[in-house]
Amino acid sequence: MKKTAGERAVLWVSIALVVAWTFIPILVLVWASLMPFNALVNGGLWQWPSGMGFANYEAIMGLVTINEVFGGQPEAVASGFLNSAIVAIPVAVIGTAMAIIGGYGFGRYRFPFKNTLLFALLSVRLLPPIAVLIPYFVILSALHLVGTYVGLIVTYLTAVVPLLTWVLMGYFASLPIEIERAARIDGCGRLRALWHVTVPMALPGIAAAFVIAFLTAWNELLFGVVLTGGTAKQTLSPALLAFSPTMPSGGANLGMTLFAAGSVLSTMPPLILALLVQRYITRLNVAEPMTLESD
Repeated sequence: MKKTAGERAVLWVSIALVVAWTFIPILVLVWASLMPFNALVNGGLWQWPSGMGFANYEAIMGLVTINEVFGGQPEAVASGFLNSAIVAIPVAVIGTAMAIIGGYGFGRYRFPFKNTLLFALLSVRLLPPIAVLIPYFVILSALHLVGTYVGLIVTYLTAVVPLLTWVLMGYFASLPIEIERAARIDGCGRLRALWHVTVPMALPGIAAAFVIAFLTAWNELLFGVVLTGGTAKQTLSPALLAFSPTMPSGGANLGMTLFAAGSVLSTMPPLILALLVQRYITRLNVAEPMTLESD
């Protein structure tokens, strides 16, 4: 049915509001990152000061020195990018691989205590991170894993794998099962059919799960501060926290423009990843759920 002029107006106004709500904060952040050091504090956001450019990006990566910034902090941000990548990539790869196996099992088969196990996975996500922070710190301290990549990767995996398993469970259950059955009839074992038949069909869901895992590990702050803060393995979010206007040592003392530049740079790896897997995610579709009985 053709929309009336009033309905079209409401639609376009709604779209405009959503676009403004989404992109105005990003544009403000980029604008602030291009302003000279401390210009945001001295003159406010709505100005066009002289010296607009990429000096903040050079400073935040330690390429140039700003006297007002205490020594070492830009270098911590620069190394934080590398540390976050070293942690986030294994978390995404290992977490997605584990979730494929778990999601396939839960999505395709019936077995005893299935609902109980699903509830156990869900319960892991019900607890707020602060509630399990101390137990994780005590356990990792006993294993001498505080301030290490391994400790952070293991911690993030315990949060990521249950979530991704739930995501992929629903996606595997929605895939048509006839092709997989035909592969089994032709002699494929379960794992071979999973790898050569089901996984290619599930690539959109797997790509989405990979992005979720990467974003979770890349953006996580609380465990990063407690487990790696102040060490050589400090990730990006704790390093940027020192420049935050909410911190006593940040804001006017260090320059909110540096914080803005670091925040813009921190969005680049997730944005690039999203662009790389976009063609898979856009193929997401929902089919009729079908269940494969266990032999």
